[in-house]
Amino acid sequence: MAAERKAISGKLKLVISYNDENDILCEKSVQMRNLVNGVDPANVVTAVNAIGTLYEDPITGIHEIVENEITA
Repeated sequence: MAAERKAISGKLKLVISYNDENDILCEKSVQMRNLVNGVDPANVVTAVNAIGTLYEDPITGIHEIVENEITA
């Protein structure tokens, strides 16, 4: 039997950059869970841009985290 990989969980980590009270550039992140796997990257960017309007500071990074199950 051949080994197989199946995506079972998807997350996005959005990185937000801001300047602290000492004007030092910092980052914080927001995670979104239980997302659909295999979404077109352009659609992810469109959604993140819309979500970004809810934050005062810019979203400067998008990280997709996929958990896979491997069976044999």
